[in-house]
Amino acid sequence: MRPSRSPWVAATAVVLACGSHNAQQFAGDASSSQEAGIDGGGPSKDGGGSDSPSFCTNDDCDGDGYAPPADCNDADPLINPEAYDFLADGVDNDCDGKVDDPVLTCETAPSTPPGTPTDFARAADLCAQNSKTNAGTVFDPLVHAAWGQVQGLGPGQTLWTSQTKPTIQTAIVSSFGSNAAQQGKTMAGLANGPWAATDPRDSAALDPTGFQLSDACSDIPLQGSDCTSLTNGSVSGGVNVQDWAELALTVKVPSNAKSVVFDFAFLSSEFSQWWNSAANDAFFVLVTSKELTGQNVARDAHGLAVTVNSGFFQLCPAPPGPSMLSDPTAIQNCVGLSGDPSQKIFGTLAGTGYDGAAKGTNDTVNAVNGDLYVYGGGSGWLTAKFAVTPGEQILMRVIIADTFDGLKDSAVLFDDLRWEPASENGVGRPPTAQ
Repeated sequence: MRPSRSPWVAATAVVLACGSHNAQQFAGDASSSQEAGIDGGGPSKDGGGSDSPSFCTNDDCDGDGYAPPADCNDADPLINPEAYDFLADGVDNDCDGKVDDPVLTCETAPSTPPGTPTDFARAADLCAQNSKTNAGTVFDPLVHAAWGQVQGLGPGQTLWTSQTKPTIQTAIVSSFGSNAAQQGKTMAGLANGPWAATDPRDSAALDPTGFQLSDACSDIPLQGSDCTSLTNGSVSGGVNVQDWAELALTVKVPSNAKSVVFDFAFLSSEFSQWWNSAANDAFFVLVTSKELTGQNVARDAHGLAVTVNSGFFQLCPAPPGPSMLSDPTAIQNCVGLSGDPSQKIFGTLAGTGYDGAAKGTNDTVNAVNGDLYVYGGGSGWLTAKFAVTPGEQILMRVIIADTFDGLKDSAVLFDDLRWEPASENGVGRPPTAQ
């Protein structure tokens, strides 16, 4: 885990013109991370005024749960063994005796592929740190990791369950095509079909024939715009999801962290045939915390999950595209298969299977009705931030699933889970490529 790349403009909003397919940068001001300072006297046990000396007679003067010598600054509750040692601030935040030495990467080679859920958390850089807690163990923000599922009733009150199939749908990778890890040597990969399929448009559904949830929004559950993300923002009745892939992470926030940050890249073979339509594959990170009750934090400017309809979906053949394309409007804001650094759109479709290479179609595919569509596309790398309360325990559900049916698959790369000292929310483009 590492601090945010500089220079990041605060993630308070992502501005898009209505209906635009063009992602913009953040705007706003970030608050200071160092809210608690040393005033010379330290906290007062008897509440004495600032005009007279005051002295603490407690073992834990700053009330952070740690007493000296474990707490190397007992006048600052942001400094203790459960803090994150942010780089470049010149402070030994975690009291391990060294300044600015966080553990940034912790990937391991799984003994049995694809690895355990904990291995996937480590691949995404959620790492144990150097400091020792009161229990005598190193501080580890990862409390628990597990594969998830969705379960609900279908027609005829049939109970259906779509479970993550890790040996089929997941992988710890150092690269995906020409996309490299954002931090360290590895990243986590999830797909709603076979991972790294050469032709994800033609992969068979993974769940049994007849699988159908009558109301996936209630079963997941999804609220408000998170639910309408499955139908391109339109209000609808029950909708089905299947071929579920979920990595569920229970995390203890460091005592001085106010935001969680992570990078992701979404790819889908539903583009461009199902662009601007409902029932698209979607990527969610649903968070339960003191501030959030299961809402998605990986949203576009319209508050919807990232799908082929998102303004961020720009990694696709640039206009005019292949001749005789059935709907050229779909690619009007595409920048090419390998992004555009001048617009901070990083990443590539090359070697991923989402460029149509397996078909030899020069990025196009003929649909059943004879219409011509672009084979697939992607969002490029995005960075998501969400505010948290220092020291709280949160649940992050990293999810990708098919909507409506199990055909025409999608995938997501998830990496570089890290902390920031200021409270920020939003999704935007990273300032530099890795």
